[in-house]
Amino acid sequence: MTGLEQQSCKVTILGPLSLKSGPPLLSSKTRWVYEHPHDSSLLVKVHIPRGPGAQQSGIQAWFAAAKDYFLYSSGMVRELRHFVESRYRDQGLACSRICPIHGVVETDLGLGLLVSAARSADGSLAPTLQTLMDNRLLTASQVADLRALLDSMVDSTLTFADMNYENLVLEHAGDDSERFVIIDGLGDRTWIPTQRWFRSVRRSKKREFQQRVERRLSSLGYD
Repeated sequence: MTGLEQQSCKVTILGPLSLKSGPPLLSSKTRWVYEHPHDSSLLVKVHIPRGPGAQQSGIQAWFAAAKDYFLYSSGMVRELRHFVESRYRDQGLACSRICPIHGVVETDLGLGLLVSAARSADGSLAPTLQTLMDNRLLTASQVADLRALLDSMVDSTLTFADMNYENLVLEHAGDDSERFVIIDGLGDRTWIPTQRWFRSVRRSKKREFQQRVERRLSSLGYD
């Protein structure tokens, strides 16, 4: 392949990407998640627009627009900042289990966050902790790995403000190298970032999530 052909391929892969033609793989409260159209090892997270409604005007419209912008800009900056912090120093297991973020990319749905796709051994998207618990598919070794990850999350200095069972997935499920990884939920999602400012608040929130997971595991009969 010539240098010009390599450059052409690079432009095609990096964007701007066309995502509108197909439905998202996943959706959360604030973002759609698409598979990268040229690389199945990558996913693209894009903001779901939630601007002022047709019936809103004046101060209501202003607040709706301000909230939409906050969710759009803070979502990307928050995740990027915490990912960089996780790679700045060795903070244990939790930091090494955050799915890599590769940067931002232009799309026909606006700016997208480019992230690694956590997949199972068969190539499908990695199952979430929610799915594994709902179907009672967890093994003893998987539960041990999950608990080690939760302990590390609590002990780390990072903020996991929006942790839930959907944000932990079993990467390489069905393979000897399977492990739980964190795919979302990094950083404070409030106007006033109390968790980032106060260690006691941050640790308390993470402990609450850990205890919630333990109660669910106990209810399912996992020791």
